[in-house]
Amino acid sequence: MKKLVLMGALAATISLSLAPSAFAEGDSAVIDQYSQGLGADSVSQVSSVSELTDVDPNQWAFQALKSLVERYGCIEGYPSKKYLGNRPLSRYEFAAGLNSCLDKIGEQIAAASADKATKDDLAAVQRLQEEFKVELATLRGRVDSLEAKTKELEAHQFSTTTKLDGSVVMAVQGGSAGGNVNGVGGSSANTTFFGRTTLNLRASFTGKDELLVRLRGVTGQDISGTFPGISNNLGTAFYAGGSTAAGGTGGTSFDGSTNNVQTNGNATVSFDKVRYTTNLFGDNFRIFVGPRIDLFEIIDTNSFANNEEVDFSNGFMINNPLITYIFAGPGAGADWKISDSFSLRAAYIAANGGKSNGVGGFTGGNTIGSAELEFRPSQTSKIKLQYSSYTTQGIAPPSGIITGGSQKTDAFGVNAEWAVSPGLGIFGRYGFGTQKNFGGLGLGDNDLNTWQAGLAFPDLFAPGNTLGIAAGQPARATNGPGAPNATETNYELYYNFKLNDRITLTPDVQLISQPNSVAGNSTITVGTLRAVFNF
Repeated sequence: MKKLVLMGALAATISLSLAPSAFAEGDSAVIDQYSQGLGADSVSQVSSVSELTDVDPNQWAFQALKSLVERYGCIEGYPSKKYLGNRPLSRYEFAAGLNSCLDKIGEQIAAASADKATKDDLAAVQRLQEEFKVELATLRGRVDSLEAKTKELEAHQFSTTTKLDGSVVMAVQGGSAGGNVNGVGGSSANTTFFGRTTLNLRASFTGKDELLVRLRGVTGQDISGTFPGISNNLGTAFYAGGSTAAGGTGGTSFDGSTNNVQTNGNATVSFDKVRYTTNLFGDNFRIFVGPRIDLFEIIDTNSFANNEEVDFSNGFMINNPLITYIFAGPGAGADWKISDSFSLRAAYIAANGGKSNGVGGFTGGNTIGSAELEFRPSQTSKIKLQYSSYTTQGIAPPSGIITGGSQKTDAFGVNAEWAVSPGLGIFGRYGFGTQKNFGGLGLGDNDLNTWQAGLAFPDLFAPGNTLGIAAGQPARATNGPGAPNATETNYELYYNFKLNDRITLTPDVQLISQPNSVAGNSTITVGTLRAVFNF
């Protein structure tokens, strides 16, 4: 822009150098006439060079004329729409045209600098700098310190793509039955101390994906070591170990993370979860795949009963045992948010998908396929309609009845929750299905059902604290061969104290009536104190 102004000034200087030393009287009036189009041959402003009929695009000055017309709007033509480019130019016409161009350039400079700082603005800034000189110096020092710390962190960080987080659960549990349970005396259960340590490595490569590698170790066992089979074999502390075999080691932990759970404080660590999740076809469709994924990460989630670290301790209370019966192993899943009101999810897991012989393989042995349609009537409520189909062979089916052959179970479920208010939540699950028995003892089919319902009171007594209470019936056969003669019912009450953002303390009480759905079994009372450390 400055170059154009200087060029115009130079042109004016050259023009005036060819003029007499002083204008004759009345020359200014003549120039004004030309500027206003009132000369002998009236002219008018054109907006496009194409309006000038005698200007050929092949002429050497065409681009210059085009720029002056369309960019600066300071070229005029005669009423006949001709430019008459070869016509001699009078001094008056040159002065009028130059004046018009300089006016346009001046207007553009004024428009471009309208929002620039004025001298008064700069003076005000200078006064503020003087007034806050000390504060600015302090701030500069803090910024320099932060930059130094940032460089140090970047130089010593674990990874540019991976984050580490984890949790430690420590718990003490004791309990007993008022009488005998399957021949076991009521006072035979020891008070036990158990724990679970989890380390999560989370890597992202695109910003919208995650590779999760989880390391987990479990030590100690809950009261199920004395009274096996209760709570659908999911334990009164889902984060503990199961029954102990000879030699001080036990079976798999309830959460499926560790084999041979020790009772002497040692915890065998395993890569119990390795899965990759990413978006496909946009942000509303997400897939999960890995050599070991958790079904209940995708299917049957619930805001009030789904996390054994901060809400219910009983493994039966955190999921529908008919829908998520086989809940971990090699597999894949997908989550599709169809709209603000509907989502569709599906998953497939093979419990022994890496086994090449016998009962196993990705399509054989113990496998499960699940689907879930979620409907959100409002921002605070959800209803999930569920279906699972799975095969069990060599492991106990949900009914607990092993036929010696294989069983195929088709189960349907409903999972509902409603945050009635910020301080009250209602939730429940219901499931029913059919177990078909093949081979072995040749027994008939079994009908199955299960239910649970409860209340949650977030922020009760203090922000971050929660009281929860629930009751439910673990999955059982209601008819068919071997159907039980009673119904086990679980009750649980907990209060979660949030000591700070990283530590929670949760006392928990459970009652299990008619354990194992056997009439005459005494009620089991269980007390647990759980502490969770997050980092």
